[in-house]
Amino acid sequence: METQKPQDCGLTELPTEPSAEPGCAECLSFVVARQNARSIGDYSAVSDANVRMRQHHAEAHAS
Repeated sequence: METQKPQDCGLTELPTEPSAEPGCAECLSFVVARQNARSIGDYSAVSDANVRMRQHHAEAHAS
């Protein structure tokens, strides 16, 4: 039986997290939610906050 080598997933570093737009209360709420989630080790909620912030950026801050 032949042993299979692990596939390289191609991800070398984590993508950068979105940042808040200055003066936007909704952006700030996502940053706070992300920090709170990270502080308790809830990395699923950290990811969720990043997704919601990216969606918000696309809707509210798209150039």
